[in-house]
Amino acid sequence: MPFNIGSQQAGNINNVDGNQTIYGGQSGYVDSRSLLSQVRRELAGVRMPAGAGERINSELDAVEAELNSARPDKQVAADRLNRAVGAMKSAGVLASAGSGLITALSALVQQFGHLGAPILRLLGL
Repeated sequence: MPFNIGSQQAGNINNVDGNQTIYGGQSGYVDSRSLLSQVRRELAGVRMPAGAGERINSELDAVEAELNSARPDKQVAADRLNRAVGAMKSAGVLASAGSGLITALSALVQQFGHLGAPILRLLGL
């Protein structure tokens, strides 16, 4: 049986035809910085109102700086990401960008655990 699977992003993905048994568990790691890069790639092709791009990129720069710091503060990074997503929503970017941006953002937000809950609400998830 052939699989027809679109884009997937996760630490572990198992696409199985039939039965699968896993002993010992599975683990995966996705780096927040690589997810942030994916968000930026998705944003690169989106048309934005004047000034919106600068505000969004400024907030994303702050998220990146926090993630790259010696002792990243997840609360600070989540707050800045929340501002970036709020700016995207206000500028209509989330509505016009397509599913790639939402997928990349939701994967990034999940890295923040419970701190990401307000951002998921902004994304409508």
